[in-house]
Amino acid sequence: MQFDFWKMHGTGNDFVVVNNFDLHFPFWPPVLVKDICDRHTGVGADGLLLLEPSQSADFRMRYFNADGYESSMCVNGSRCISYFAFKNGIIPPHARFEAGDGVHTVHIENQHQIRVQVRLNHSEEKRTFPVDFSLPKIINFKRFINTGVPHLVLEVSEIQSIPVEEIGRKLRFHPYYQPEGTNINFVEADQRAEPLKLKVRTYERGVEAETMSCGSGVTAVALTYLNYPRQKVEKLEVETRGGNLLVMVSPDADQIYLQGPVQLIYQGKYLKEGSS
Repeated sequence: MQFDFWKMHGTGNDFVVVNNFDLHFPFWPPVLVKDICDRHTGVGADGLLLLEPSQSADFRMRYFNADGYESSMCVNGSRCISYFAFKNGIIPPHARFEAGDGVHTVHIENQHQIRVQVRLNHSEEKRTFPVDFSLPKIINFKRFINTGVPHLVLEVSEIQSIPVEEIGRKLRFHPYYQPEGTNINFVEADQRAEPLKLKVRTYERGVEAETMSCGSGVTAVALTYLNYPRQKVEKLEVETRGGNLLVMVSPDADQIYLQGPVQLIYQGKYLKEGSS
């Protein structure tokens, strides 16, 4: 199998982006996606993004995690693929795209300011935290929220010392959150700062590791500390290991946006022999 791709990242969350607008490659088996995302024997990425045609928007984004399986949404990935579509003349600066969780709007000011609409799945918010899981005293449960994909938000006192992957993996696979599992966000909040200062580290399901940044996770954290929907502060900046992202909430409607930069790393051609 051979195809051209762009390697991109949004605040360290990295992706292989492929133009499949002609649907030349209709099937992407998990083993192939996993091979592509492998950091030792493949291109290496947190996930694979496919740009495909849509009946209801300017394009359709399909997202596959590094484990090879398709997921409904990736907010950082949607910012990357939107910039890819814009630079290749497929969409204008203001457009709409379809993802597994519905249709989203995107606004591209420049490479450093790409704003994507985030959709909440309110039906998923009934969950809280498993009663049979004991957290260390320095970690407190804050919220379970679905920002296109499920997220658990935990507050910590010192984020750099938290064993993100150890605790994150246990909670991601806990029976309470099955069958789909959940992403785990650890947050250090400086309540004395004005505006509120948040630092986030995220364990991502599908990648099965901590990532440098997670757009849907950052949005979940910001909405938790904005006390949304009861309190609608217009915007909140969140720090990740890969850089800062801005979450914006319209005060008069259910409009939530994530804004931040993207970066093209390189363009290439996948040539792996023997892949199907």
